[in-house]
Amino acid sequence: MYEYKQHKKRIYIHKNQFYSCAERIYPRRMIIIIGSIILICLFLHVIQTGIFLTGHFLETEDINNMVKFDMNIWRQNHISKTKIPRSIHQIWISSIENKEMYKNFRIAANTCVELHSNYNYTLWTHKKILNWLKNEYSWFLPIYKNYQYDMQRIDAMKYILLFHFGGIYIDLDIECHVPDLITAMILKNQTDNEPDIIFHMGGEGISANTDIMAAKQFHPFFKLAINRLRSANRWFYLYHLTIIFSAGPTFLYGIYRKYPLKENFYFIPNKLLWGKLVGGVGGGTWYGKDTLFLVFFMNNQIFSCFLLLIIIIVLFYLFRYLKRKRY
Repeated sequence: MYEYKQHKKRIYIHKNQFYSCAERIYPRRMIIIIGSIILICLFLHVIQTGIFLTGHFLETEDINNMVKFDMNIWRQNHISKTKIPRSIHQIWISSIENKEMYKNFRIAANTCVELHSNYNYTLWTHKKILNWLKNEYSWFLPIYKNYQYDMQRIDAMKYILLFHFGGIYIDLDIECHVPDLITAMILKNQTDNEPDIIFHMGGEGISANTDIMAAKQFHPFFKLAINRLRSANRWFYLYHLTIIFSAGPTFLYGIYRKYPLKENFYFIPNKLLWGKLVGGVGGGTWYGKDTLFLVFFMNNQIFSCFLLLIIIIVLFYLFRYLKRKRY
C-alpha cells in the first residue's frame, strides 16, 4: 500500500513538472510561431506592394498599345479639336456626416462661381455622387464605398468627373482671382488650339498636383487612371501614403509616367498660377499626424538619414543581445 501511494505521488510530481515545463515552453513557441507568421505576411505584403508600385510607374507595351488605340478613336471622333468644356466641378464629401461646408470653403467657391457666370457649375456631394454612380458607373460604386478615407473618394471622383464631363476641377480651398480661368491658364499663342489636359506639377517633384486640373471630355489619360483605381485600392502602411498612392497625386503621377502620349499635355508654372490666377484659403484639411512627420523628414534629409542609421544600429545590437540571452 505504501509503495502504491509513493508511485502515485511520483506520477503526480512528474505530471506537475511536465505541465510546468509545457507552460514555460509552449507560450514561447506560440509567440515565435505567431510572430513568424506576422513577419512572413508583412514581408509578402511589402513584396506585393513593391511589385505594384514598380508596375504602376513603368510603361509596358500592352499599356502603350491600348492607349494609342484609345487615342486614335478619340481623335477620329474629333473631340481633340474641340475646346475644354467650360464647366467647374467641386466636391464636398464631408456631407457623408452631414457637416456643413467650412465658411472659408464657401467663400472661396463663391469667388469661382461669381467670376464664371458663363460656366456650368456643379458641387458634388456624397448623395449626388452615389446617385450618379448608380446610373453611370455602377461598377465603380463598390470601390467608392470601400475606400477607407473620404480623401480617396474625392481624388478618385476628380478623374471620373473630368473623364465623363470634361471641364475644370478646383479644390474647395482655392479662390479664383480671374474670370474664365481655363483661358487664363493657357498661353495666348495656344488659345486657338487648346491643350487636351492642363496640369501643374507638385512641389515635391514626384507628384502631379490634383487641386486644379482641366481636360477635354473622354480623354484616354483619365480612362487609364480610372482603370487603375481598382488595383491601387490597397493599404500603404500609413494614412498619408495610403491616400497619395491609392488615388491621390502620386497615383496620378504614376499614370502620367507610363502614359506614352504626353505631347498635348500643358503644364502651367506655379509662379503663373498661384497668387495671380488663384489663391489659397487654408487647405490641408485632410492631413494627418503622419503627414507632418513625413513632411519633416522630406525637408530634413540629412537628419533623416542619420536617424535611420541610428535605428539600424540599435536594432542590430538589440538582436544580438536577445540572441545571446536566448542561449
